[in-house]
Amino acid sequence: MNLTTRGKWLTGCAAVVAAYVVFGPKDSDSVEPARTTSTSAHTHSAASGSPASPAAPVPLTRTLQQLAHRVVDGSGAGALFATHSWYVPPPAPPPPPPVDTAPVAPPKPVAPALPFTYMGSYAPKGAQPVFFLTRDDRVYDVHLGDTLDGTYSVDSFANGVLVFTYKPLNQPQQLIITGVAP
Repeated sequence: MNLTTRGKWLTGCAAVVAAYVVFGPKDSDSVEPARTTSTSAHTHSAASGSPASPAAPVPLTRTLQQLAHRVVDGSGAGALFATHSWYVPPPAPPPPPPVDTAPVAPPKPVAPALPFTYMGSYAPKGAQPVFFLTRDDRVYDVHLGDTLDGTYSVDSFANGVLVFTYKPLNQPQQLIITGVAP
């Protein structure tokens, strides 16, 4: 038989594997192959010098019965590839605060911000001063006691403060003016 280098190598590997299977370490779960020849037949053939006849093949059903104890139940196999989630649901939100259904008094109305800006003033000798105020693009010349746009009345002037009254709510408002003599 002519074997190539590759064939020799494969044959050698197969022989090593076979030797390991037959003569290697034994596990507690391993099954020994069934031996059908008796020791007396080996001794007889060895003593006569004739080659030993090959062992009779073991039936397949008997081999499967010998390996039956090695079968694992299906529940363990499913656990090998079972999915696992690390998701932790968030805690439940706190309950909403109790709603107060008691009627709420409306807030007290407040006068809007004073819409006038001080532009200047003029005080002739012996007469009341005249104040010049602006609102948007309009200029007002105001004396004490005047009413502006029907909503603001000019009440007094003292210590650099011009006092108005918002008529719809009767609330006083102040406009600070600096550098004006009374």
